[in-house]
Amino acid sequence: MDAATRQTAQALIDFYAGFVASDDEAEQRAAFATSMAALNEGDALIATMNADGELTLDFTRLLLATGVALQWMMERLQSATGESSEVLTFELRTFIDGLTDD
Repeated sequence: MDAATRQTAQALIDFYAGFVASDDEAEQRAAFATSMAALNEGDALIATMNADGELTLDFTRLLLATGVALQWMMERLQSATGESSEVLTFELRTFIDGLTDD
């Protein structure tokens, strides 16, 4: 993993840590803003435009950073609970499907 992808992963972890550290909405928004700035500075998402004016977005660093963090957490969750990766993945999908706009 290159340095920029590691920086992306650290920014995602910082976002989580800053968000759960407080129930205060202003502090959570500040954690989000700080993380977004770090992601922008670290080129987590690279946008390029070709000569025809077509925009291309490269999410590689963001996907790799997210994938590595998710894999690490799922392995530890499997170890701690004894559940299979399939069960945990299903439960995670169920949780995400249950999230709604409030």
